[in-house]
Amino acid sequence: MASSNPHLLKKHSLFAMFCLSYFPLFILLSLKIFIANKENFSFGGFDYNAIILYLKSFGFITLLGILSIYAFIGTHFTFKKIIQKKSNAFPVKIVSIKSKNEEALSYLATYVIPLLAQGNIGLFEYATFIVLFVIYYKLYSTSSLILINPILNMKYGLFEIDYYHPTEKKNKNALIISRQKWLDEGDDLSIIKLSHRLYFAY
Repeated sequence: MASSNPHLLKKHSLFAMFCLSYFPLFILLSLKIFIANKENFSFGGFDYNAIILYLKSFGFITLLGILSIYAFIGTHFTFKKIIQKKSNAFPVKIVSIKSKNEEALSYLATYVIPLLAQGNIGLFEYATFIVLFVIYYKLYSTSSLILINPILNMKYGLFEIDYYHPTEKKNKNALIISRQKWLDEGDDLSIIKLSHRLYFAY
């Protein structure tokens, strides 16, 4: 019977990695909002009106900042834990390999280009962003997009491989992420499962 949730990564790890993949968007949105509200960027004390003005002008930037911090810290500890589990990995030999690092470029284009074409950001745009953010996360957390991450792919290589499984004595296919950015056919790897057909390679 198939598992209803094939992911070995915890939900908080998935959400951290998802937020990290949108970090460039967070930066661009924050800059756009700040420029639009820069006339309100001055200390007005801690009275009710000042707090309301801050939330209206820079509350969304604060939210994006919190998500960004969570993204980097959560992803850091997620990969630290994965690396510590190296002893649980099993050996394989690469039969064929295809780099998937270019996927990160198309992933960036899906939100950077539409953002640059937008006008001023208002309440409707904030609501739209939140709704789409939730929908994208639901799709992201159940797909190979987990590993297609522009920030992660600056440090890790992303590959689609056919590999020979010595225990099952047959070839299998997987998407892997690895600190090694230069892999080739015939290379020996140790891989550990992250999710359905998604692995981390040592």
